[in-house]
Amino acid sequence: MLELDRKQLSTIGHTQLRNNLADFLNRHLGGKAPLQLDQLDAELDAVIAHCQKEGLKTQRAIASYALACSLFGNDRVAGDPSIVGILADRSSSQMDRALLIEMWTAAAYSDFRRAQGG
Repeated sequence: MLELDRKQLSTIGHTQLRNNLADFLNRHLGGKAPLQLDQLDAELDAVIAHCQKEGLKTQRAIASYALACSLFGNDRVAGDPSIVGILADRSSSQMDRALLIEMWTAAAYSDFRRAQGG
């Protein structure tokens, strides 16, 4: 019987999350994503590591943050006071933090579209 230790399972989970995120971003952002697949993998690895360092653990929370970064750039997202507050609030549930990031992303995208005249 195949036995995997926690580190191996973690590596498998990380790889699966990165692949799912890359697939989602390629499908939904299409040609708008400025990175090639190998660059996207490296970028997603960095975003996932940042999320985990900041206490985001669920796939939904990490995916929400990664989508925001893909749309607006890592520096803007990481430097936004609302996002900084969400990441700092470790007493909130993962679901609440994911929803807050999603709400921030929706509002930021709406503001962007309005500024573009759309």
